[in-house]
Amino acid sequence: MVDDRYLIALKTLAVLGATVAMLYGLYKVHARLAAKEQGFGPNSIRALGIVMFLPILFMLALLTDFRPEALTALLGTIAGYVLSDSSPKDS
Repeated sequence: MVDDRYLIALKTLAVLGATVAMLYGLYKVHARLAAKEQGFGPNSIRALGIVMFLPILFMLALLTDFRPEALTALLGTIAGYVLSDSSPKDS
């Protein structure tokens, strides 16, 4: 069996990696908005939401005892949010 200390260290490393990935993603979104001299709109809020929510979902999968169905539902919510089109329809 794997030692509990080893498993805790591995989970800690994974959470730190997800946190670094989230912070790097936030930096890249901010840098892109600054380069385009663009403010916050629906697409930039969507990008920030994705960059923050996916690592948090990864951390939840590691650190909690959520059932796989709950995590799949959360991932499906993200997919629906990303693939949805919020622009007004032309009549």
